[in-house]
Amino acid sequence: MLIIGELINCTRKRIGAAAEARDAAVIRDVARRQAAAGAHMIDVNGGIPGQEPETLRWLVQVVQDAVDLPLCLDSSDPDAIAGALPLCRTTPLVSSITEEPDRYDRILPLLLERAAPVVALALGTDGTPTGVEDRVDNAARLVDRLTEAGVPLERIYVDPCVVPISVGGEQALAVAEAITRILARYPGVHTTVGLSNVSFGLPARKLLNQTLLGLLLSRGLDSAIADPCDRQLMALVAAAEALLGRDDFCVEYIRAFREGRLEPLPVPATA
Repeated sequence: MLIIGELINCTRKRIGAAAEARDAAVIRDVARRQAAAGAHMIDVNGGIPGQEPETLRWLVQVVQDAVDLPLCLDSSDPDAIAGALPLCRTTPLVSSITEEPDRYDRILPLLLERAAPVVALALGTDGTPTGVEDRVDNAARLVDRLTEAGVPLERIYVDPCVVPISVGGEQALAVAEAITRILARYPGVHTTVGLSNVSFGLPARKLLNQTLLGLLLSRGLDSAIADPCDRQLMALVAAAEALLGRDDFCVEYIRAFREGRLEPLPVPATA
């Protein structure tokens, strides 16, 4: 499973403050910690109002100086994506494209020029989907347009839009069922989610994130923007992939055990 480290996101207070101050040491440290924890890709989000294009370019340079991992360029601003793409040493994942006309028309040529994979966000013209059918319909229209334009299925990562379950308890199951239907309709396409969205505004967020990931893995999810520094979450991935037949002879699970990645961190003794 592809784990895209989520922590370098300027909507997080510490990261946003570091980016505004151009404090490269903070960003490098977070990038290195995610890489060491097992991330396969690093998400960079420069979402500071009025500064996003220049901030994203700066983040790309700082993160690439810190770690040798591919990047996920995470922005709703086509100008920010266009400015950051040429700075990437390896082809990044572009996050994201939607049906919104200006965004689609400006992102598509960049994908074709760089042969870049893309997150296809299942947002319709009416906004965030609320059920299974609108998620699948939005995703299908977007996937059909992208493939007709020359983007291969294997370079498309459909995101069915995880929203906080605090706004509706049925939302997690709707995402799970949408993933099942999308994968059945488009063999070879990938799926991804912004995992921590599910727990926004609720206590014990990691527990909800971990539980949702287990559910979605059983439906075929093959990537997620998530926190690789959550050791329990990463252990869950190793165990789930072994149980779901994605880890032949449990090779990766055994390696994770030998490296001590399946055990929780020791709890410090209290005085």
